[in-house]
Amino acid sequence: MAEALDIPALYRRYGDLVLGRCRTILRDDADAQDAMQEVFLKVHRFQESFRGDSSPSTFLYRVTTTTCLNRIRTRRRRPEDPVEELPPLPSSDSVLDTLALRAVLDELLEDYDDKTRECLVYHYVDGMTHDEVGEMVGLSAAAVRKRIAAVKGAARRNE
Repeated sequence: MAEALDIPALYRRYGDLVLGRCRTILRDDADAQDAMQEVFLKVHRFQESFRGDSSPSTFLYRVTTTTCLNRIRTRRRRPEDPVEELPPLPSSDSVLDTLALRAVLDELLEDYDDKTRECLVYHYVDGMTHDEVGEMVGLSAAAVRKRIAAVKGAARRNE
């Protein structure tokens, strides 16, 4: 069995990083605070899934992204809970302007698998290259490019 993670030390060292990531994705401070706590609870609960071959910050980044995407998906499943709509995110991609990106983000939350959602967030929100995204989610750059192209194609068809 791998050595247990020192969760309090991780919280002290990476808490601000996790909170910032939560704020970036969720766009709501109170929700981001809750999500940050949830991230560290998950890390504690599932620490055996941490592989020593990646850094703790990479592990936390991934857990944070997944946690926040799940919170957004849960919001959409409970329309009775009023939630402020996400503001448009800037995009340097000439094909996807701000309105199309908003449509993609809305669609991806329900229509695409977790890896595709992660690819889109890492690429469009974080500005990562296809290679960097592939490294984060365990896919080749070509597979990332294909997933993003499929979502872009669906967004164009829905315009």
